[in-house]
Amino acid sequence: MNTPIQPVILPQSIYDEIIAHARAGKPEEVCGVLRGRDSRAKELFRGRNIAEDKINNYTVDPQTLLRQFEFEDAGDAMMGIYHSHPVSVAYPSATDAWNAHYPDAYYLICSLEFDDAPVIRAFKMTPTFPDLDMEALRQALPFEEVRPGLFGLYVPAGGPIPEPLQSVVEDPSRAFYVVFNVNGAGKVDEHRIVFIEEHPVEVAG
Repeated sequence: MNTPIQPVILPQSIYDEIIAHARAGKPEEVCGVLRGRDSRAKELFRGRNIAEDKINNYTVDPQTLLRQFEFEDAGDAMMGIYHSHPVSVAYPSATDAWNAHYPDAYYLICSLEFDDAPVIRAFKMTPTFPDLDMEALRQALPFEEVRPGLFGLYVPAGGPIPEPLQSVVEDPSRAFYVVFNVNGAGKVDEHRIVFIEEHPVEVAG
């Protein structure tokens, strides 16, 4: 029997604050963290986006991320990390997958693709680090350079798993990215497969 997907529960005030932050930061991406327990958010902390290209990427500043230890001391956790997509859909990009370093946190994305109809969706992103011949793989599969030096390939849930990946990805029910970066010589430096699982968002009064 499949385990039920846990909904992410946001108080109305936090839901509204994420949207307000996204609108205030447009056209740049904004970001922050959520304090809470399990899948229920209790408090929002706006962060600073310190990415070099803030229009297309985000990196939460270290001071905001360090709040997770304050949360843990109080019996809570950094249960969520949010950021905005000012002009694109509320779905993780290859860059988002590459930057997903907290597999226990929910990643919330606020899309302002249609400013009068913002959308917030939540995901778990789980990185894995299989032993792959990435130099051969990059020749065999249609990777896209999503930002300078970073390449990604997306496989949707239920889609056919490319033959070179079938030995390391056995479950076709989960969407995933294969992402890697290259060094100054153009050779693969690091790589990972990041599995994507969407969780419904519920707004509580």
